Amino acid sequence: MPRPMAPHDGATSTLPPLSANGSAATVRAAMRAGPPSSRVSLDDARDRHGAADGRWWPHSRSALTELPGLIAELDSRPGIRVQRLSIHRDDWDEIPHRLTDGRGHVVRVDWFTTIARHTVSVTIAGQGPIALLVASPGTAEGAARTAMNMAANGSAPPRAAES
Repeated sequence: MPRPMAPHDGATSTLPPLSANGSAATVRAAMRAGPPSSRVSLDDARDRHGAADGRWWPHSRSALTELPGLIAELDSRPGIRVQRLSIHRDDWDEIPHRLTDGRGHVVRVDWFTTIARHTVSVTIAGQGPIALLVASPGTAEGAARTAMNMAANGSAPPRAAES
């Protein structure tokens, strides 16, 4: 099935009707079932030293499976209440329009092709957005952990010695 046209001017997408894998009941079940452990590294001060406030290393490309864990992890931090996630369409499979947890907290999920790949922009209630760099699910653990630590503390990767 061909993909829908990319949204323009910041508009949200109009995805084809959700399949059985992305039905509203399935989305609610994914939120209730408990997401996989979220691997998030965040500069809690959000005093951005680089291009991002932190890093996230999901277990898979399934937005339906991974985004509930990210939301739960971020919402567990003081002063953070996720309202919206913006992701690059080509980085994810099974993208829901919105996710709702057991308490009725609804988070909109928008996809674009105009934002940087391997990033998630998180809209927080009453605050500026949080920018997360996304490590590919297949990244080796050592490399992903090093990158997550550097993103969380704002340090740059070591540079090769110049000759």
